[in-house]
Amino acid sequence: MLYGTLPQPVHLPEYLEGQLRFLGRDFPAYRVFLIVFSIAIVSLLWFGVERTRWGAMVRAAVDLRPMAQSVGINTSRLFTLTFALGSGLAAVGGALGAEIIAVQPTYPFEHLVYFLIVVAVGGLGSLRGPFVAALLIGLADTACKYWVPEFGAFFIFFATIAVLLWRPEGLFGKPAA
Repeated sequence: MLYGTLPQPVHLPEYLEGQLRFLGRDFPAYRVFLIVFSIAIVSLLWFGVERTRWGAMVRAAVDLRPMAQSVGINTSRLFTLTFALGSGLAAVGGALGAEIIAVQPTYPFEHLVYFLIVVAVGGLGSLRGPFVAALLIGLADTACKYWVPEFGAFFIFFATIAVLLWRPEGLFGKPAA
């Protein structure tokens, strides 16, 4: 309501503008920053979930909540803090991606299908699954739109259906018991 319906520009700091030369090619500095920052965040998140006490408590509470509560884990507080962490990471992701994909009132609705596809193809219950799925889907979507632009996003939907028919739990999801 304050800024209108047009996307607002995001102004990058000077050190993130321009190009970086690497292996004889130029790469946009901001995109290199996003890749490095994302790798660092995913690594920290993986370490937190797989190698810390907090991660062990989250895994225990997700797998068998009553048992986790019986050994003294306050699952309500744990889930609240975990949700807050996830919300904060979503906010950081949205803020960092605002320069690439314009933020406007309909932003979440335009990209929600891709977000859901990444989680479905990657599989629930793992960090590795959605991470790998996001990389594969992003690369495949860009390549297909470049090589066969008349198909647009059709390939992504076709690939999603094929993967879920082959593995209904996703690429790295846990099979249903």
